[in-house]
Amino acid sequence: MQETVILELPKLIITFCILLLIANCGELSEYDNQRIKEALGDSLITSSTSLNINMDIMEDGLLILNLKSSKAHTITEQSDKTTYLSGPVEISIFKADSLDTEVLADSAVYIPKDAIFQLYGNVKVLSKNGKSLFSDYLRWQREKDEVDTPGNVIIITEADSIVAVGFVGDTDLTNYTLNQVTGKTQFN
Repeated sequence: MQETVILELPKLIITFCILLLIANCGELSEYDNQRIKEALGDSLITSSTSLNINMDIMEDGLLILNLKSSKAHTITEQSDKTTYLSGPVEISIFKADSLDTEVLADSAVYIPKDAIFQLYGNVKVLSKNGKSLFSDYLRWQREKDEVDTPGNVIIITEADSIVAVGFVGDTDLTNYTLNQVTGKTQFN
């Protein structure tokens, strides 16, 4: 009889532990759930990679932008998203649904919340009005239709070529301001 009680004791302890665990495994309070979500949200970073990008962006039924890149890597941290484009990167800018300007670069970074492209390495802006811009870095604020660089820039038109350090202008290169200008021009 004493052997039976001793053999039954481990089963009784295990059963008691299981019942104790089940009783303590209730739902978390709303406060605890919120704290867990905040802790996970603070540490969550997501990323995605796409290859051979060819994307059209439309506004009001009109094509405004075509973007091509061999690779796009997007990182999202909380509500901030950044896309890293590796090249070659080609951006075709349309106005009134017709091609206005082409922008080429080795790589780019796109920040959607600010609608800003940062273009790096062998940057070329080729406007359909015959003007071209060359630089190592260029920032394009898409919603303002403004491009700028603090670095060296070369602008070539049908009449002249201009070298400067610092540039601010529109994407079709019709209106711009240059700093520290050198170069040749011809007046008719």
